[in-house]
Amino acid sequence: MPLMEHIRELRRRVLVSAAAVLGGTALSLIVTRPVIGGLQEMCTVCEYIFIRPTEAFAAYFRVALVLGLVLAMPVVLFQAVAFVMPGLHPHERRYLLLMLPGAAALFALGLAFGYFVVVPRAVDFLATFLMGSATPAWSLGMYIAFVTNLLFVIGLTFQTPLVVLVLAKVGLATPARLTRYRRHAVLVCAIAAAVLTPTPDPVTMFLVMVPMLVLYELGILLSRII
Repeated sequence: MPLMEHIRELRRRVLVSAAAVLGGTALSLIVTRPVIGGLQEMCTVCEYIFIRPTEAFAAYFRVALVLGLVLAMPVVLFQAVAFVMPGLHPHERRYLLLMLPGAAALFALGLAFGYFVVVPRAVDFLATFLMGSATPAWSLGMYIAFVTNLLFVIGLTFQTPLVVLVLAKVGLATPARLTRYRRHAVLVCAIAAAVLTPTPDPVTMFLVMVPMLVLYELGILLSRII
């Protein structure tokens, strides 16, 4: 395919992905307000304030956009895969198509894990760290940005088994080598958890580190059987 045809194809798939995200965002407006309420309820001792005229508006649509991205994730991933598919060998196409639904499911699972497990624990620690010396009155926009960024990062970390599987299938690593370097993986996961978690307490770090290790082992298992 000539270069201009590649560019036209890329533009078409980007437009389809953008339309899917916009459609998902529009549908998400139905549940955006309850989701924001759920995020606020994670901190029972906090008061939320606006410090800019457009802050509430921006926070509302930020949450809607994140939810829309989650809904559109299968379409976005399919468009990305379909763009690179012609340049792959038949067996590589088969692996990619098998991983496509898994990537969307793992991302959604990571968001759910962050929402129900990691974020409440992190928010509680931050809100009560100096309880008695100061009253937590947080900017709603900054709080929503903090939570959505954390959820997005956790969703990405749940792609670990697919990354391990890809490394195995392209020949950069083997299941035996991945198993042999398990201790190094523990150290890397510990460092990553310490960097990604916004709180210094070991409990929150542990809550992020353990799933990463489990997902690493899942990646090794998948590389053996697929």
